Amino acid sequence: MVSAGAATCVDIALVQFLLTAGFARAPTLYAAAIALGALCGMGVNFVISRRFVFAPDDRAAHEQFTSFLVISLTTLLLRLLVAFALVTLFTLSIFDWLNQLPVAAPQERIAHLGAVGLVVLYSFLAHKHVSFAGGVLAFLANKAAVRP
Repeated sequence: MVSAGAATCVDIALVQFLLTAGFARAPTLYAAAIALGALCGMGVNFVISRRFVFAPDDRAAHEQFTSFLVISLTTLLLRLLVAFALVTLFTLSIFDWLNQLPVAAPQERIAHLGAVGLVVLYSFLAHKHVSFAGGVLAFLANKAAVRP
């Protein structure tokens, strides 16, 4: 969990900084901020996870990174979907109080934190059972072998 924690800290710090810098003004900028934070966090997570967290498999680093990248991109897509769903939810009148918070882009900030929190378990389990356990093809082959 240290790797995920470090990656999450990098991700959150970068995205929150970018939101302060005005990246919430347009949906594309908001998506870019989330993607940039996720990509930086992904790099930190891969290095720490490969070195200290998961048992090594027989694949080369670039092969592990390819699997890691596929899972991380699905995680990013899920995070974007959740963040934009939360931003949309926060436009309901019952969330008007968020506009009173003394920070720029409060809905986007909270939506980002919520998306990170909701997606973190998927990310950990997918990396554990796919990225560092033989890769996507090994995972699919293993699932196919289990079926009668």
